[in-house]
Amino acid sequence: MTTPRGRRAALILAALAIAAAPAAAEELEGLLEDVTGEYAQAYLAPFTHSFGPNLNGGIFHTAAIPRSRLTIEFGVKATATHLAEEDQSFQTVIENVDLSDYDNTFASGTMGDIVMSGPTVFGDDEAMGSVAGYINGVQVFSQETIEGLVKTRYSPMAVPQASLAGIAGLRATVRWLPEVDLGEIGKTKVFGYGLQWGINTVAPTLPIDIMVGFFNQTVEVGTLIETDASSMFVAASKAFPLATIYAGYAKEDAETDIAYTYGGDDSAVAFTVEGTQESRFTVGATLNVLAKLNVEMGHGDLTTYTAGLMFGF
Repeated sequence: MTTPRGRRAALILAALAIAAAPAAAEELEGLLEDVTGEYAQAYLAPFTHSFGPNLNGGIFHTAAIPRSRLTIEFGVKATATHLAEEDQSFQTVIENVDLSDYDNTFASGTMGDIVMSGPTVFGDDEAMGSVAGYINGVQVFSQETIEGLVKTRYSPMAVPQASLAGIAGLRATVRWLPEVDLGEIGKTKVFGYGLQWGINTVAPTLPIDIMVGFFNQTVEVGTLIETDASSMFVAASKAFPLATIYAGYAKEDAETDIAYTYGGDDSAVAFTVEGTQESRFTVGATLNVLAKLNVEMGHGDLTTYTAGLMFGF
């Protein structure tokens, strides 16, 4: 059963993605301030690896693009990337390092191994992580670190989306939110843009609709997180009286920058994580009754589920 704290933390992670809650970013930064950069990279790994797949999900829900009739759609797309059980915990071993960099009770030049372990950001929110030092296999110190933020197997996100189509078989799509002031962390920005073109514009007798397109987007959570994601895709769909079935293939990438201040010595920590997913296959269906309600699954290195609700004319 999810605890009240767990529910709040799940909302925090979703809010971070759509830049809606200043307290959310502050809570995550507060946790990271207690750990070094090596620890933070392992702790955040399931979040940074799933952020790009989430952003690149739900970009389209049909391949049909009108050739001359202007259409407008707006709504929201919610995505969740499924995580493996092993993504809820981590262990990192750093060999032959100066132990005084991790525990100031040791003289400079005391060499040994460091073992970092514990829950990740999506791990147990009631268990603490640890950093332990070893010399010749014997533990010489151990320090508690931070707990998980929320125990879950899904990394959530939601973004508003709008599109304009009907000029020369083109559809322009945008994702945007106004800046939100996060106080000491800074401002948050969400912006994405893309273009799709319907091949049926020049081949109107095709039995299915086919289109190609691209999408680029950037999310900044103050100075803490900045993610750039892009996708190039081809998709096909078939319309029925009440529903449209669609499928697609995409080549994609993402890059996430993390920056914060480590409270142990007030040093600046910054690192970049490249996305692990390079492609995905997508299958989905859109129910066309008053509004457009779609559900889809995208499968690549990770599996991402998307639900969207779009209105328009």
